[in-house]
Amino acid sequence: MKNIRMAAIAAAASLFAFGAASVAAEQEDDRDGVELSIMGGVQALNENDTALPESFVNIPAVAAVTYPLTRILAIEGEFTWMIPIQQSVDFGSGGSQDLKTPDILAYQANLRANLPVSAASLAPYLAAGLGGVTFLSNTDADRLPQLDDSVTAFAINFGTGVTYRLVSRWGLRVDFREFVAFPSKDAAGLSDGDEADPIWMERGTIGVAYAF
Repeated sequence: MKNIRMAAIAAAASLFAFGAASVAAEQEDDRDGVELSIMGGVQALNENDTALPESFVNIPAVAAVTYPLTRILAIEGEFTWMIPIQQSVDFGSGGSQDLKTPDILAYQANLRANLPVSAASLAPYLAAGLGGVTFLSNTDADRLPQLDDSVTAFAINFGTGVTYRLVSRWGLRVDFREFVAFPSKDAAGLSDGDEADPIWMERGTIGVAYAF
């Protein structure tokens, strides 16, 4: 499974890099302005042998600022606060407990490539980027994992989305991303002391976009 996932990342990164390179030379003066997006939705954290014994679902609050380089290519800075949701976690013979993850922050620098379509009101895109994910310290009994100190891990993301222009400056934005965080092998609470498995997170969001 790990090999399949890593191959998927490599394929997505290669495809995106090829598309970005093909439009990087384009310089059009009539590109759109800076865009601010505010979104919310659902973010799943997959079961992980060294950190999460069961999948969790959190609520992401997302803010993103997009700066167009051309009418096709843009850079984007994004911040996400994953708000924990409590759920029943089954420990087998140990019974079950109502638990939730620590609060989690993600910050990513992304490259976006708009896909050409005939409808002027639609702006579908591909996106990929990198940055970090921070699991905030929390030792409450209902947290999993319990962390004495905040832990930051390198992370990447890739995905797709679309913005539908409602009026001249306002739009509706729908976005789907796959995040992968890579904790260090000795990260307290996220590893077993010898190794740490990647933490895969799927995020679906919807919100508004405003173009300045």
